[in-house]
Amino acid sequence: MKRTLIALGVAAAVVAPMANAAPKVYGKLNVTVENFKDDAVADGSADTSRLVSNASRFGVKGEDELTANLSAIYQIEWEVNTDDADPTADNFDLTARNRYLGLKHATYGAIKLGQFDSALKLAQGEADLFNDYFGDIKTVQAGENRLKNLVEYSSPKYAGFQAIVQTQTNDTTKDAAGTKGSDAAGSSYSVTYSNEEIGLYGAIGLDRDVKGKGAVFSDDVQRNNERAVATYKIDDLFLSAMYTRSEIADGVNTATKKKETGYSVGASYVLGDEVLKAQYGKGSAKDFNDEVKVWSVGVDHNFTSKTKALAFYTKLDADNNAGKTIKDQSVIAVGLEHKF
Repeated sequence: MKRTLIALGVAAAVVAPMANAAPKVYGKLNVTVENFKDDAVADGSADTSRLVSNASRFGVKGEDELTANLSAIYQIEWEVNTDDADPTADNFDLTARNRYLGLKHATYGAIKLGQFDSALKLAQGEADLFNDYFGDIKTVQAGENRLKNLVEYSSPKYAGFQAIVQTQTNDTTKDAAGTKGSDAAGSSYSVTYSNEEIGLYGAIGLDRDVKGKGAVFSDDVQRNNERAVATYKIDDLFLSAMYTRSEIADGVNTATKKKETGYSVGASYVLGDEVLKAQYGKGSAKDFNDEVKVWSVGVDHNFTSKTKALAFYTKLDADNNAGKTIKDQSVIAVGLEHKF
């Protein structure tokens, strides 16, 4: 009997730790060599070559089983500059990205606490074909925000649908007049639908009092944003469309709402190891006759599922009077990306 109990105890000691998976270290390095041209400078003195680290990052994430239905989930991620590291900087070349601790239930969904992308930003899915590059959709659409002091509930997927509800905690500030300060609490929501069998994805997102910049306007204040996204994949063809409306939230001390709208449409096609892609977007503020247009074409060559070479050309045209000071710019780039 004693031998049996000892054997069971040893087996339990060996098996129990196996329920907790080892943390996964992951990341990607994405570096491009670019020829940048600024058409607003007539003599060409602003034209330059440059090396760009396109949101290169690394992190640790994992999931540890607590019970048969409940797990602890966590993630810590940093952005790292591969092109211009400065060891004298206070953050030593590391910038905080998504990081959270939470619980996930097999039936009831998950709760996360920390700093991570807004539900509206996440709603874009794979729609942005030039994400993290010069032609990123943030050049024409507001709402690309990572929120601090965030509590999130994400539902389980049901018939392809999933909902996310986020709210910031109230450790925020207001000015003497009681109006919203620069760090007032906000909330973000989304509902997504995904059907891989027919290649369809759709999403709607909503921000309320979320601090962030517009695409046409550079004011870093609380904004109300709405977004709609749709993508469709059939065989080797991928199509995407996204629309965002944004205005400054009530209670912010500004003369106008600075309303703006933006949209992007894109397409990609897989041709062997190559992926051809193109995207066009436009952001506008009709009340100010301001607009920003961006179009990009590019090609990726996939060596493996983790490593690719890439090239792209992006042209940005802007007519800004009351908004940002961006004028006409263009980039020709070649680069490499490796995921690990």
